[in-house]
Amino acid sequence: MRVFLILSLMIGLVGCAPSNQMTNGVSSMPTMSATTSVIPSAAVEAELRNFASQWQGVPHLEGGDSRDGIDAPGLVMLISDQILGLSLPHSTARQLGFGQEIELAALLPGDLVFFRPTSMPRHVGVYLGSEEFLHSWHDGGVSIARLSEPYWRGAFWAGRRVLAIQPGEPTANTPTSEPTEPSDKRRVGW
Repeated sequence: MRVFLILSLMIGLVGCAPSNQMTNGVSSMPTMSATTSVIPSAAVEAELRNFASQWQGVPHLEGGDSRDGIDAPGLVMLISDQILGLSLPHSTARQLGFGQEIELAALLPGDLVFFRPTSMPRHVGVYLGSEEFLHSWHDGGVSIARLSEPYWRGAFWAGRRVLAIQPGEPTANTPTSEPTEPSDKRRVGW
């Protein structure tokens, strides 16, 4: 919930930005393109890394969503609720329907990362920044992995931005209690 306080402060600051921080009417402050408001990546990254330090080592449990055991979509659901202020379903396939698809090179903290690993049909995590993402994996539970590792780089499938767009910009992918239809790039089995 601290993100919302930071968000409120940042909205006020963006509206009061000195003219030297504005270029063609757009603030040069760090922002995330998503569906509610401008949130600085550094604030989201700090919240996510704090969450990660508290949850690292919690065992993987299929269908779990607590410290007794948690699976990947359960972890994403919990992070979305507690840090991002969004309500996502406990399903990797349904989480894929939220937000806007983004390329690997454009990932920002808080973006969802989806994988097609060799050991399972699908997997999801939350991007932390610096080529790292947080996930719950059958081998090791909640942990931080690197996108630069050959296994994860090869298994990467899609990134989804679920946080805010610039104020005043229209959006076709506003999160609701029901996900929007995923892009046509979905693979069979989802």
